[in-house]
Amino acid sequence: MIKKILVYSSILILFTFIFNSLKFEEFENSTNSQIGKVNFKNNNKLITNIATWSSSNDSLYNELIKVEESSYLQSKKFKEKIIPPSWTYLYEKITKHDDNKLGHIFTMLDSINTENSLSRYDFADVIVTFVQNIPYNLLVQGSCKNATKNVAVKKMIDNGIICDEYVYAGLYTPTEFMANYKGDCDSRTIFLYTILSKYEFDVVILNSDLYSHSIIGVNLPASGNYKLHKGKKYFTWETTNKGWKLGNLPPSYIDLKYWNVVL
Repeated sequence: MIKKILVYSSILILFTFIFNSLKFEEFENSTNSQIGKVNFKNNNKLITNIATWSSSNDSLYNELIKVEESSYLQSKKFKEKIIPPSWTYLYEKITKHDDNKLGHIFTMLDSINTENSLSRYDFADVIVTFVQNIPYNLLVQGSCKNATKNVAVKKMIDNGIICDEYVYAGLYTPTEFMANYKGDCDSRTIFLYTILSKYEFDVVILNSDLYSHSIIGVNLPASGNYKLHKGKKYFTWETTNKGWKLGNLPPSYIDLKYWNVVL
């Protein structure tokens, strides 16, 4: 069963490579001309979603995900004002801005950690598996119709992958990610970097131009694949689908020399 899940995951991830290569190239030439107006509401309305997932040791979790509507709108508007010279600049701006907008998420995770007396590794695993279980979707800066000119993207959409169009930078901020409860590879890695850093995990975001993909690296005792950075081993963690553990990487993008620390 696990083998079947990993095979399916590898197929999905292969398609994301092709799609993300389009997104990365598109963003390099993008401007703020596509930014839509955001109407702020000064209230404490909550956007909620139900999350059900299993950690790697098969512990089951069922939680209510809450994000304040005002925080969601503020985060989205902040992102759309950024004109970044690099992915590092964009990611850093977003993570610092959203750090204090995820209070309900931190409260939820604090409760899980305390109630289950989790080790550092198990707590990191709960957080990452939570994200792995969130539906993957395409985020395009233009129209989804135009994106289907790419055969791989069209096949993903035909197979039921949701496409969100006119998304600035082709990614969601951590607050948008929780509110929409779906997202692509770097929407996940930015969220995880923000959360794991808050809990003082030593984490990095790894991007690959060749593979057109984004994963995280975590400096925890583990085995498997790792990126050596500043004398420390950051073990890889795939976040776009279930079943991937710390140190695992699909064979199709296992060459670590093509992965770079961007944050």
